[in-house]
Amino acid sequence: MSDKNRTAARAFLLCFFSLLLVGAIIYSIRERGGTRVNERSRESLAMDTIIRVSVNSGKTPEELDRILDGAFELIAGLDDSLSMHKASSDISRVNANAGQKPVKVAPRTAAVLWTAAAAANLTDGAFDVTIGPVTALWQIRDAKNSRLTLPGRDEIEDALSLVGADMMTVSADNLIYLKKEGMKLDLGGIAKGFAASETGNFLAEAGIESALIDLGGDVLALGSRPNGAPWRIGIQHPYRPRGEPICSITVNGASVITAGVYERFIKIGGKRYPHIFDPRTGRPIEGSLLSATVVTDDPTTGDALATAFMTLGLEKSKKLLESLPGVEAIFVSRGQADDEPELYVTSGIKGLVKTDLTKYTGEVQR
Repeated sequence: MSDKNRTAARAFLLCFFSLLLVGAIIYSIRERGGTRVNERSRESLAMDTIIRVSVNSGKTPEELDRILDGAFELIAGLDDSLSMHKASSDISRVNANAGQKPVKVAPRTAAVLWTAAAAANLTDGAFDVTIGPVTALWQIRDAKNSRLTLPGRDEIEDALSLVGADMMTVSADNLIYLKKEGMKLDLGGIAKGFAASETGNFLAEAGIESALIDLGGDVLALGSRPNGAPWRIGIQHPYRPRGEPICSITVNGASVITAGVYERFIKIGGKRYPHIFDPRTGRPIEGSLLSATVVTDDPTTGDALATAFMTLGLEKSKKLLESLPGVEAIFVSRGQADDEPELYVTSGIKGLVKTDLTKYTGEVQR
């Protein structure tokens, strides 16, 4: 993994936007240091979630609209390339040719798979994009069409035989090859972080210095708020309606990526099974962690780490964090009482996090 991927900003934000208004545009004018600042904010649906991008600049509203057009075209294009559920995507073409031949993909597709391979190595397989046969077996993505009975042991073992990042090759000329027929890539644990990163790069190149990008819990901010103040963003409470935070964090210019088990799941036999899977067991994760939030300057790696932390659990995640200088995290865990979660925060951002919890467990020692 590169030094850039291991260097993290000292703080930042995460927020769930509860307003579902596709294509909405909000316009306002603010003053900042005597200069008029225009704001444009737009929402849409992509990558199986609500996407919201807000930009602030001295550029004209018409210029900002064109920049937002480009940002959403970029996100839609990434969705078309990285989704395993779109037949013409790069990922679907790779999956269809598993065990047969390498497939040439777009440079961006290869880039995210390079990072995925590095994340699999870093986490000892707790994160693995070859998890596709397992996710397809459990069918948790679409609760309306999900299975009604648990997969059998033989089914799970068969799926697991097709999982392993060491069976995926990514060449320098953007050729991707899965070594076994039946293997499937599923980028659900990294694609949104990559899209946030690419969108941030696009906005920065367009001259935007203040922006907030939210891809359903994968958040990237450029600069500070339009008035120069830091952002204060709430992190979702796992037991309360969307939009009610368990804590808030104040930061400038970084990404905050959250993975959790409280929104997407199926019920079989009265038991909840979340959409995050352990690539080593072929089963949905179990344990006390309800969510993991990663603060980093690289949303792509942050997305993979948040998923891996949910798989590893609190203690093993703390151990991994010791080898990742600069990376910060917030963990929400089940408490002694069902309705009283506990909060664990790494020392580098403890002073930036505020909560009303009666049980604030405190910082994770590094």
